[in-house]
Amino acid sequence: RKMMPCRSLLARMIASPLKRMSLRTFSQQATTTVPAARIVRFLDEHGVVRYGQPVHHDGVDPVRAFAYAPEGSQRRRIEEALLLEDMDDGYGRRQRSPPDTETSPLDPAAAILTRHGLPLFTKPLRAWGTKDTPIPVKISKLLSPVPTPPAVWASGVNFTEAYSELGLEVGVYKYPVVFLENPAAINNPFDPIVIPKVARGECDYEVELAAVIGVSPEGRLCKNVSVEDAKNYVLGYTVANDIGARKWQGRKGGGQWARAKSFDTFLPLGPCLVSPHVIGDPQDLRMTTRLNDEVMQDGSTSDMVWSVYNIISFLSQETTLLPGTVILSGTPRGIGFVRNPPRYLKNNDRIAVEIEKIGTVYNHVIEQ
Repeated sequence: RKMMPCRSLLARMIASPLKRMSLRTFSQQATTTVPAARIVRFLDEHGVVRYGQPVHHDGVDPVRAFAYAPEGSQRRRIEEALLLEDMDDGYGRRQRSPPDTETSPLDPAAAILTRHGLPLFTKPLRAWGTKDTPIPVKISKLLSPVPTPPAVWASGVNFTEAYSELGLEVGVYKYPVVFLENPAAINNPFDPIVIPKVARGECDYEVELAAVIGVSPEGRLCKNVSVEDAKNYVLGYTVANDIGARKWQGRKGGGQWARAKSFDTFLPLGPCLVSPHVIGDPQDLRMTTRLNDEVMQDGSTSDMVWSVYNIISFLSQETTLLPGTVILSGTPRGIGFVRNPPRYLKNNDRIAVEIEKIGTVYNHVIEQ
């Protein structure tokens, strides 16, 4: 029997690192290739932006991993993700499976979403030379699930109890109160909220359910959509903390709510994008805000005056909602400026907003 040349042996060893790594790393972890239920956008160890499915560790599912934990306690974290076949910002495509490996074909709807730079709820990317084992990638930093949406629509005064808190009667507005926000205000789920000098002593918190618009299963853009059909245009859901500068919302901003909500870092989103199939009914989710571990808001999306689907339908009338558009659906009672005395965000505050089935956005506050 001939001895294999040293050069050939070395080449084989170098050619199969993914196979060896995946077999070693995933010997006791998930090896399933079912479509993702949750997607995280993150930086890997090399600073490359990726999309992936969070990995379960020690029996902790992603919901608990992203759940709120009091300051000082052991915070659970998602440390690894499985790259998705059809989306990881390009870099992973150079490491795709070879032609003879099964992958999920892009359908018309997925092709449109990919062109808009959006993640897809597809199967994890398989390692070269394997049939069942996805590729594990270490998460260095979690990013907002949607990098730069074409538009951010917000809905104001949309909870029944919030009306009484503001001294208003339900029904005073015949249609949803909507306004646009600056997409550049989007912040990562665990990055600091920076309050500029011009907005000190007036910044407020708002936990909100955010719907991210996609396309219909047939690939149609979201336009002139009925309330009943609106659910087919939701790509996924995430959590938002819609920070606002109250004085800028009034006289300082000329009465324009958009200006008060558009400062940099004022819209943390995350920690993941959750499939509508996991959420089920978006009008049955508990939502809370904790400021320095004290509960400030504790409500439910069931208290909305206009449902998520109503808002989508209303916004889409003769108006195209491009894929990636973020729609904020309002906040429950408990905001800071109506309290006596008012409670505004200040330097070194810790603010956490959480929504059932999705997770927690957790930020420290820094004043310039």
